[in-house]
Order: sequence, then C-alpha cells, then structure tokens
Amino acid sequence: MINFLYKIKLLFLRILCYEKPLRVALIKYLSLKFPTFRPHYESLIFETSKNAIKLGFNEIDIIELGVAGGNGIKSILKYKRKIEKILKIKINIIGFDSGTGLPESGIKEDLPFFWKQGDYTNRNIKNLENEDRCIKIFEGNISLTLDQYISEKKSKIGLIIFDLDLYSSTKIFLDKIPELSKRNLLLPRVFCYFDDLFVSDYVLNDINGEPLAIKEFNNQFEDLKLGKTLDHITDFKFPLGKGLIYTLHDFKNKDYGRYIGIYSKDSLSETNNDKIRSLLDD
Repeated sequence: MINFLYKIKLLFLRILCYEKPLRVALIKYLSLKFPTFRPHYESLIFETSKNAIKLGFNEIDIIELGVAGGNGIKSILKYKRKIEKILKIKINIIGFDSGTGLPESGIKEDLPFFWKQGDYTNRNIKNLENEDRCIKIFEGNISLTLDQYISEKKSKIGLIIFDLDLYSSTKIFLDKIPELSKRNLLLPRVFCYFDDLFVSDYVLNDINGEPLAIKEFNNQFEDLKLGKTLDHITDFKFPLGKGLIYTLHDFKNKDYGRYIGIYSKDSLSETNNDKIRSLLDD
C-alpha cells in the first residue's frame, strides 16, 4: 500500500510539472492503450504521399525497420488504405526484421544494460503478408535482406520508420543509404521517424543508440544529410512525432530542386484570387 501511494505521489508531481499541454499526455496514453493508434504515422504517410504526387510519382514505398509484433505494420496498413482513396496513390509497405528479436551485442553504444538479445522476437512475422498484398516482409539479417530489397524494388522510398533500437543495426541501414540513392530509389527528401531517440530513463543520448548513428551518418556523407527541424510553437503536423522526425536530404537527386511548394503560380502576385488555404497545406 505504501509503495502504491508513493507511486501516486510521484505521478502527481510529474503531471503538475509537465511543461506541455496535458492533451499530449492523453494522446500518448491512447497510443499505449491502442497499439495501432499512431496519429504521427497517419500524418507522415499523408504528407509523404502529397509530396510524391507533386513530384509526379503515383507509387511509393514505406519502410518499417524492426517489425516485432506487427502493430506498426497494421497501423500503416490502416492509414494507407484511407489515404490511397483520398490521394489516388499506391502505397507499398515494406518491413525488415530478423524474426529472432534483437541480436547479441557487447558494444556499449548498443545499451546492453537496457536491451538484451531476443527482445521483440516474432517467429510468425511473415504472416503479416497475409493482411494485404501490398505488404512485403524481409526476414533475416538486415545487412543481407536490404541488398535483396535493393535488387528487387523500383518504387521510390518516401518514408522510413526506424525501430531497430540498437546503434549497430541502425548504422547498418544508414550505411546503405548511399546505395539507395545511387539506384535512384529515394524521393529527394524522405521523412525518417526514429522511434528510439528518447527514453524516459535518460540513458539514451548523443553518445549512443540512434542519435549517435545519425551523427556519424551526417559526418560521413556530403551529399546525404539527416536534418532535424527546429522545435517551434507552430509545429503541429505530427502529433506524438515532434522531436523524433528527421528529413533525409538527397542533394544529388535530380528532383531535389523541383518546386513542390504550397503556392500556386499567381499566389504571390497581384493576380492572386485570395483563396483560403487549409492548415493542412502549411
């Protein structure tokens, strides 16, 4: 009983001192209660699809790295079915997972005190392909299955969801991005959602895990950069995604400089007809 009361006290203090609106905590609770409720996924898929269409592409791939129990794939599938009808685009869902959980690792950058070998095992992961023909699961070591994907695919990658947990696994994929660029498999700007940039235990930071892999990637490549937007009060597009979203810039992509902005050709001129623009267009 004493232990329970102490936890209530801590929870009350944390809520009292929470700097963000409490509705954020509510949305986070709902995402934990309902595993396929991921509003940031919906916004990411929607914005990715809009950008692809503006660039002239009617088919894209969405990649999830680290499928585990499959709730992420099911969430993407739910949202993609809605968005395909609205925007008239074909969305393929690509999953990568070892099928045997996290690999063994002894390096400090992988936080071996926080994650262990075998976490998130799903030996029936290929069954997710039965959910929809658009789903393709690559099971096995990502350093091998990613090569298989590259050899097979032709569609542009518009969104990458990183949930590999470990620095080493994340780095394996990031080191392959130049090959994806060389094969012309990337949109000029690719949304990248990193699920493990923050943990409440405060053991994950810029010296380990995904943050370190990102930092090394940006130091290694000149024409490929992962950029993070500045935190701003008007940032509203990606509920629950704020601070976890980067944009992969492929500067050598032939479409990088192509205009896809929100303005029509006369919107900044005297012939502008003052049409009201939706907040979704900002």
